[in-house]
This record gives sequence, structure tokens and C-alpha cells, in this order.
Amino acid sequence: MSIKTIMMKVFVLIAFLSLSNSKSNYMPNLPLGEYRIVFEKIYSCESTNLFQINVYFNKKTLSITELKGNFTNTIPFDDTFTLDANTASWDSIGGWKPNSVVYITKNACSNLKKVLGNVWNTLFKSFNVSNTSCPIPVGTYISTGVDLKELEDLNIPKEYFYGKYKLTAKIKNVKNEVLGCVVIEHSLVRPWETLID
Repeated sequence: MSIKTIMMKVFVLIAFLSLSNSKSNYMPNLPLGEYRIVFEKIYSCESTNLFQINVYFNKKTLSITELKGNFTNTIPFDDTFTLDANTASWDSIGGWKPNSVVYITKNACSNLKKVLGNVWNTLFKSFNVSNTSCPIPVGTYISTGVDLKELEDLNIPKEYFYGKYKLTAKIKNVKNEVLGCVVIEHSLVRPWETLID
């Protein structure tokens, strides 16, 4: 058998293996699909501060970022309030474009619990809240730290458009006054990506 024949067989074998392996390595560059959440910033916004949210992201290690801080209820958080959540998307020409996702609902406590799903119990454990049902009583709750990866199991669509987003969540009373407000900036990235530029 000549060297030329051996080289031809090796080339065919390598080509066959790379083609048969390509299905498992297929990483489509579609504008939407399954995603992973990359949390970037969290901060309070303007409100009457009856619900004070003082939380931040703490980089514990290179691969672990935690949610830490505290929140204070000066009145019980129950179903008499309205939850007003508006997600803005980062526009391709720059700047935030509101109303990518709008969720306004009465019965704020019960509906927030439904949306958070398993994250509700994870947060309550982290913030040492003994009562995991509504209403959340008056008090100050301090977090021991929760890994942000544990905060991705939400009851929201599992496929969406990739990009950078800013969620503004407000707790309002019947007079439409904002009693508490938090902003979470995050990106939805493809499962194999690390971060969107």
C-alpha cells in the first residue's frame, strides 16, 4: 500500500468523523431560542420606600456571583397591591426601548409567587423568611447570599429573543403610587455563550 493511498484513507476518515460530529456541535446563530440568563446589575428605583429593596450582586469566585443584601417591608406585602413589571430591550442603535415584555397584575404577592416558581422558595430561604406564603409580614430580611444560577428556574417562557434587557418591577397601591421598585439589568444568551457584547 502506497503512502498516497494511506494518506487518502486518513483524509477520508477525518472528513467522515468531522461531518458525523458536526450535528452535536451545531450552534445556530438564530435571533431567538433557549437561553441562559446573565445578571449584570440590580438597583432600587424611585418609590415611597414602604418596600425597601437594598440588594446587590457579589462576585464570590470567578464562576460564582451571589445576590446579597436586604429588603424591608414597613407594611405587609399582600394581594392588595399591583405588580407592574416592564422589560425594556437594548436597541440596535443604542438606548433602552420599553415594553419588550409588560406584565401588570393585581394580587401582587400571589402572582409574583407564581412567576418566580421555584425561585420564590430559594429567595425566601436565602433571606431567612420563615413564612413562604402570602402575605410577607413586616420586617427586615437579610440574605446570606444565593448563587445567581439558582435564580434562573422561573415560570417564564424558556425561549425568547437574545439580547440585553432591563426589567423594572414596581409595587403599586390602589392610588397607583409606587411603594417599592427594583431594576434588574440582564442579558439572555445562547446556552453555549458566555456574554453578549
